[in-house]
Amino acid sequence: MWLSKSVRVSLLPSIAKFPPFLPMHNSLFCSHSHSQTSSHDEAVSQFNRLLRQRDVPPIEFGKILGFLVEMKRYPTAISLIRQMELKGIHNNLIRLSLLINCFCHLHKLGFAFSVFAKILKRGYHPNAITLNTLMRGLCDKGDVKEALNLHDKVIVLGFRLDQFTYGILINGLSKIGKTEAAIELLRTIQA
Repeated sequence: MWLSKSVRVSLLPSIAKFPPFLPMHNSLFCSHSHSQTSSHDEAVSQFNRLLRQRDVPPIEFGKILGFLVEMKRYPTAISLIRQMELKGIHNNLIRLSLLINCFCHLHKLGFAFSVFAKILKRGYHPNAITLNTLMRGLCDKGDVKEALNLHDKVIVLGFRLDQFTYGILINGLSKIGKTEAAIELLRTIQA
């Protein structure tokens, strides 16, 4: 959700976007970037506190990691997921998919596919969101042909995709000037 600068600094959007696991602050006197930095620091502190506790529900880690990714703090999220692994906390499909998302946004597709291999080795069945993230990462990098190859491979393996998958591929083809191929792909999915 993109808001104008004047709306972003008002109190109401700050409250609406403030994550439930962090204490509320008076946002009226904070600039947008300052409150983002302070929210980031508080999220990391909360994560570290949780990491020291026993029997913390995994969803609590997920909320913090999701918040950091929403703030586009990809390196921080990667680092915190790594800390979890070092502490012996087993990453599930959701956190591994989140890690793929972070690597794709940082244009580190080799790492993203390494995490994807880990998902497969652990016997998880990646969902369309995970596969779409990889395809979007490839398309954003300009490797639309590789995204199409990935599409073909996962279809053969029996993975399910959705309409967003084809939107990503059609958009990727269009961006590289392959309009005819984009139209042909659109026709095949409509048939």
